[in-house]
Amino acid sequence: MTAGHPSKAPTANLSRILDWARCRFPRKVALAYEDRRWTYADMDRDVNALAAGLREAGIAREHRVAVLGQNVPEYLLLGLALAKLGAVMVPLNYRLAEDELAQLLGHCKPVALAADSDFADTARALLDRVPALERLLALEDRPGDPWISVPELIERHSGERVPDAEVGDDDVQRILYTSGTTSLPKGALLTHGNVNANMNAQVVELALTPEDRILNFAPLYHVGGLDLPGYATWYVGATMLLERRFAARDLLERITNDRATGMVMVATMIGMIRDLPDRERYDTSSVRFLIFSQVNRRLFEEARRLFPNARLIEGYGLTETCNGLTYLDMEHMLTKQGSVGRPLHGVDVQVVDEDDNPLPPGEEGEVVARGPKVCAGYLDDPEATARAFRNGWFHTGDIGRFDEDGYLYIVDRLKDMIRSGGENVASSEIEAVIHEFPAVSETAVVGAPHPKWVEVPVAFVVPRPGQQIDPQGLVAHCREHLAGFKVPKAVYELEALPRNPSGKVLKRDLRDMLGELTPTYLADDQVGRAG
Repeated sequence: MTAGHPSKAPTANLSRILDWARCRFPRKVALAYEDRRWTYADMDRDVNALAAGLREAGIAREHRVAVLGQNVPEYLLLGLALAKLGAVMVPLNYRLAEDELAQLLGHCKPVALAADSDFADTARALLDRVPALERLLALEDRPGDPWISVPELIERHSGERVPDAEVGDDDVQRILYTSGTTSLPKGALLTHGNVNANMNAQVVELALTPEDRILNFAPLYHVGGLDLPGYATWYVGATMLLERRFAARDLLERITNDRATGMVMVATMIGMIRDLPDRERYDTSSVRFLIFSQVNRRLFEEARRLFPNARLIEGYGLTETCNGLTYLDMEHMLTKQGSVGRPLHGVDVQVVDEDDNPLPPGEEGEVVARGPKVCAGYLDDPEATARAFRNGWFHTGDIGRFDEDGYLYIVDRLKDMIRSGGENVASSEIEAVIHEFPAVSETAVVGAPHPKWVEVPVAFVVPRPGQQIDPQGLVAHCREHLAGFKVPKAVYELEALPRNPSGKVLKRDLRDMLGELTPTYLADDQVGRAG
């Protein structure tokens, strides 16, 4: 009898974490949200009931179910119930415009769309626009036809048990859309194996235990919400403290009252907490780790004062790697400040030249990664998959360097990505919309520094011969087709874009111009010039 390959063994189902925890910690609180609590026994009961209800409603193995909503418990219950059935969850960024959501749904072709009460109208409109959609799932309400109520499914099927679908490491658990460098974001195929590998890496790196109380306010459509440490909270029998959305004062009250031990936060959020005049009256001494990125030296020192007992972890990761690739360790969080740390357990990271040859310490090149946390490719996009996943490595598109001690520093990015308030914004997507404005001949979009959002998109435009560009009209045009955070916050008019001898636009030169030029349009919420 021939032994099967371990990676093909049908034992990878994410939902198995509940079966493990319900036996070991049945009365322990697994999930706390507002005034509601689920023990591990409760969660196991509700996830099984929901899986039974979804099965009765026609959701089957490999069916895709999109989710549009804020951080509500039913979002998490649905994700585990879909995994139990072998179905695939497709979390959607609720900050996208309806046109953008319709485009993504048309690409991934889900059979159902789940939404919370905040996005019921949007979901109803999308049902009429996307032919593949057959049904709507209401995460919180009981609105009636054409909706199927998730709370009702849980009530009606309470007590039923559904066996975990037999899935292997290579079976898809989730499709997450990146903010890619093309107009259509790419759907990263995260497998059960990827998620399991990430949970193991988070447990090892963060030393998670059943005593941890992880505060989760990162959006659940993002790997920051579901994977950092996300599902790993339940992998060890710890408690997740779920917040519907981020609010600085609510966050401090939750930390004080529930003694949160860890969380992930973007730089903008640290600044908002710092700006609260009465922040000192809250007790944050329970926080033992805080994961963030893009925090400058001044904000880092503020974070040390705000969370005096915490390991401040500068991290680096991508959607395609189930987030965290590298974390900065406690021992070196001061001496290696500015570094994103060393690779997590089970991950290899290199810096390579244009021919994919590894570079020595100190030399800058593209950051590449491999390991069980790295996804296999993109949904229905063989060309993008071949470009990014080659020679056994995932090519991140970011420029970095290692120091002599093996600590990684991110220097720049090949992809012209703008990092705004925790969101990745593709400049090419904005440029495509601006190009549709009649008076525009050429355009380039870059990220401008911002005291609150880290970066915001600003546009450089060149008018067509003999025409004038109405900047207010241009911005209004962008608002019609883009999510608000993608709309340029400043517009600069040039006679020509700077280019290198091969014709490539020099975006670094454009960033250097920001402090010298006067914009023809500046958003009301900007502080001085965008630069």
